[in-house]
Amino acid sequence: MHKVDVILPDRCEEGPDAIGSDQGWWQVQFTRLETQGEGFWFETYNDKRFGPTTVIVGDSAAMCRIILDPALKGNAMSARNLCVLRPDWTLIEAQLHGFARDFGMSPSVTRLVVALFQSGDVRAAAARVGLAYETAREYLGTARQMVGAANLQNLITLIGLGIARTGSNAEESDALLAYAYGLSERQTQIAGLIANGAARQEVARMLKVSEALVKKELAHIFAAVDVTNAAALARTMVEFRLLAIATTLHDGHDPFPEAVHHELTLTARDGRVIMASDYGPRSGEPLLVLHSSMTNRPVNRALVEALQNNGYRPIAIDRPGFGGTDAAPADCRGDDYFNLAARDIIDVCEAKGWTRIKLVSRGAAQIIVALQRQCPALIAAAVIMNPDPDARSSSKRSGFLAAMKRNFVRRPWAAGVMSRWAVQSLTFARVRDNVLRSAAGCPADERTMADPLHMQDYYRGVMAFRAGKLDGFVREQTALATVGMPQPLRGTHRLTLLVGDQDSIHDPHETLRYWRKVLPDAHITMVPGAGRFMSFSHPELVVKALSRQSAIRPSPV
Repeated sequence: MHKVDVILPDRCEEGPDAIGSDQGWWQVQFTRLETQGEGFWFETYNDKRFGPTTVIVGDSAAMCRIILDPALKGNAMSARNLCVLRPDWTLIEAQLHGFARDFGMSPSVTRLVVALFQSGDVRAAAARVGLAYETAREYLGTARQMVGAANLQNLITLIGLGIARTGSNAEESDALLAYAYGLSERQTQIAGLIANGAARQEVARMLKVSEALVKKELAHIFAAVDVTNAAALARTMVEFRLLAIATTLHDGHDPFPEAVHHELTLTARDGRVIMASDYGPRSGEPLLVLHSSMTNRPVNRALVEALQNNGYRPIAIDRPGFGGTDAAPADCRGDDYFNLAARDIIDVCEAKGWTRIKLVSRGAAQIIVALQRQCPALIAAAVIMNPDPDARSSSKRSGFLAAMKRNFVRRPWAAGVMSRWAVQSLTFARVRDNVLRSAAGCPADERTMADPLHMQDYYRGVMAFRAGKLDGFVREQTALATVGMPQPLRGTHRLTLLVGDQDSIHDPHETLRYWRKVLPDAHITMVPGAGRFMSFSHPELVVKALSRQSAIRPSPV
């Protein structure tokens, strides 16, 4: 259903007629490749028959990696050149005619259906085939009955995906729409449901939101995708779903998919690489998400959606030695490690031009404390879920994770050895068993992690450890086992600490007393019915805390 146009840098004037009639279009793509260094990206060009068309543009190496069909790659892609993966509209048009014919549509109805697919607009389709608008609507009503479509957008979706050729690894997905246009998880869900034929009322009921909110989000979707009606949106959705079927850029090939995001690569002041995930939407207020000491930067979907749905744009970063971020210098240990992690946050904010930022932290309270000491003016508000005291201050003895942390206290020098042994068998089944064991006796966590999607999200957060990326984990666990309680810090009115009353690793009352000594000005509260996995089970409390902190005025110095 797709074809690949290949062109060399010194021959961009010879591009195929479908795209290359505009030499400047190709030159823009080469410039983007040279200046931004991206492997591939989404682009739009105006096809002569089918109008605005979404394509994937990239260098040959990247395209070879993402294209599923070996026949599309060809020998020409082995050289250093630019490639465009685009719909094969000639083949698609033939398939559309065949699909309509198999459903018994007359030639006139068939031509109209093809024109509707080309334009995404009834009036434009009617004009293209020389029919009056009312006649076109009557014909399309006939086509809908034959196919069993609820409405025009559903007709476009059914026909468009009905002609798709899928292989054993091919999957349909809406993730590419979010990636290309910077939509939120909820916006992507709404777009997909509307394209599939759901009415606004039905979408609201399915997503448990108001119809007014669906209407508002749909307006944002139309503006982002540059369409004016549901039929045109469905046509765009079909294009992206067909692209997902043709490439590996879909959720289906990954049994533990992460929420849709863009990867960001930034540079720390000492030259180290810092990796981050930008979950969008582009229109949201940037907010940094810090991972726990026992996971990496992937953020669970429940928290991502709660933040996005309340106007935020969550961006998660790996700390030094976690995931894709370079390790700290060899002699950076203890408090120095926490301070370096805080400086990375400052460097990220400076690189992005953020002079004030809100933060949500899953644990990692020591990093927020270090950031507060170094650059308090940067913190607009911070919410820390289940802040860990240092390991020596915790008296909890039961539970799998508590026992592991107790071992780190007794033998901090052996943290690396124990961790490397553990990850040798860090399969999904083993992680699930360990999590359920640690949650035993904690009803909130038992209920939360019984949800397969939550467990998959958690596993996604530890998968980097399987690749041997343990340096940050070992240093952080060793620091928690050796540093001790931080000195008290005043002026922390912008910080909220949420402690689950069913914490399976630390005694929650001890944790409250501990952090009230360290952060006497912070808002610290116990959350009834919450355990270690509060970001999965109570994401709405994070949003409420952010709103409350945003309303607090700075105290006089």
